[in-house]
Amino acid sequence: MMRPRVLYFALFTFFSLSGGRFTATFLEHELQFTENWMVSGAMAVQLLSSSLCSSWLGGVADSWEASNKGGKNKGRLLVMSLGLLLSTIAILLHSLGSLWMHWHSSKTQHHDPYSNYDLDVVGTEIDNSQPSIPLPLLAYHLFLRAVFAMGTAGAMPVLDGLTLAQLEREGRDKQEYGKERVYGAISWGVANIFFGPAIDLFGFKTLYATTILSFIGCMVTFHLYAKSNSTNDYIGSSEIVDSGDLEDEKKSSDEVLAIIKQPQKGNNKYISTTSLEEDDFFGNDADNHTNNEKSQERLTFSLFLQLLLHKAPILNISYIISLFALYIGMSVVESLLFLYFEFLGGSNTMCGLTVSVTVLFELPLFHFAPDVLKFLGSPIRMFQWGCFAYVVRVVGYSLIPQSHPYWVLFLEPLHGITIAFALTSSVAVADAWVPKGYEASGQGYLSMVRGLGQFVGFCIGGFIEGRTLYRVLAAVVTVGTSILGIGNYYSTKKKENNSYTAIG
Repeated sequence: MMRPRVLYFALFTFFSLSGGRFTATFLEHELQFTENWMVSGAMAVQLLSSSLCSSWLGGVADSWEASNKGGKNKGRLLVMSLGLLLSTIAILLHSLGSLWMHWHSSKTQHHDPYSNYDLDVVGTEIDNSQPSIPLPLLAYHLFLRAVFAMGTAGAMPVLDGLTLAQLEREGRDKQEYGKERVYGAISWGVANIFFGPAIDLFGFKTLYATTILSFIGCMVTFHLYAKSNSTNDYIGSSEIVDSGDLEDEKKSSDEVLAIIKQPQKGNNKYISTTSLEEDDFFGNDADNHTNNEKSQERLTFSLFLQLLLHKAPILNISYIISLFALYIGMSVVESLLFLYFEFLGGSNTMCGLTVSVTVLFELPLFHFAPDVLKFLGSPIRMFQWGCFAYVVRVVGYSLIPQSHPYWVLFLEPLHGITIAFALTSSVAVADAWVPKGYEASGQGYLSMVRGLGQFVGFCIGGFIEGRTLYRVLAAVVTVGTSILGIGNYYSTKKKENNSYTAIG
């Protein structure tokens, strides 16, 4: 039986080789987005599209999985496959715009080599070596970035949901999620080691070929995984021990959803009840769970909010705010950082090397995530340490002098801490919020929050540049984690008072 780790490896290879961290520089050099606001705007459009689609695609994946008769996980794999196909087509269509731009540039220079102005282009002044992009072509590329984002939007929440569901079916601790996810970090690092030098040698047109190859690799991997797992029987779900209060939170989510969705006889509306059992909706074992899933409805946003606010609403809302703030900062680090490295004097090879250094520190953190989570005591504290690592890192970036780009390698390990801690904690928290069978939906809604945060980050990055940008983002993340600390403190005190009252 194949593990979800092979899916993470294949998917992150696609993410890396279809642009990844080099997306901003691809837009600048290949598509000739000559202004900072163009690059930030394109990334903002991409993230907004992803945010709007991720939760919906997570729900579609859960629904298709529940109604699929061809074996475990095939419904979710189908959603991922169709999405990656759409994204691959969008990347290849960029080449048409690039070819037209090169043709138009050569034609203009041939007829009037001394012309520096063109009313059909964005901006007023054109550098002959890199002409500005016409407005219709800019809109064309922005549309393709949105299409690309819609294709990849569901991939991570769907795969995270698939992984959590498989761990539960096998009776394994869901905290082992990190041991599966770490293989995504491995492929991300390995791909970037070769991708950076390849761009230096052959230019950004390399991206078109690598996107096709990585897409084919994903399709082969998905097929082998589905074929391998469709013939395997799963043991009944055993008790999964979550850290802290997550086990109680999970049980509470099952009960609340049952209460919200209990239908009244002869009526399509839902009524509240206090005498429902989880088995009435989810079954007693894995087989019954699968059969009952076939009539499963999607987890709507309103239902998700009710689950979120049912228990520890202050803590949950403060966590959402802090996650939103962190990904405002992460947007720039994930997508625009290589432009800053170019400003410092770095090459594409050096940029690829920074990713590899990051991954080297992600590997042990993801692998030992359950132990780290137990050591820190709660996912909240784990998330706060990830935020702290981010703040130290970006402040350090803002202090590095020009012509010394390799100094950033000393700060890159902190990104590994942020990624490993933030993802592990957020996956654990989201899984505790939603009941069985809705894993992809829960991850999708959390992905939506992350995407909206990144959208805001790109908007900020379009107006603020250079060292000031990183200092502003450090302040935003600091405010967010402070709000989480206050919410956690208040929630803990309230719980202690309730326990004291109950004992008394």
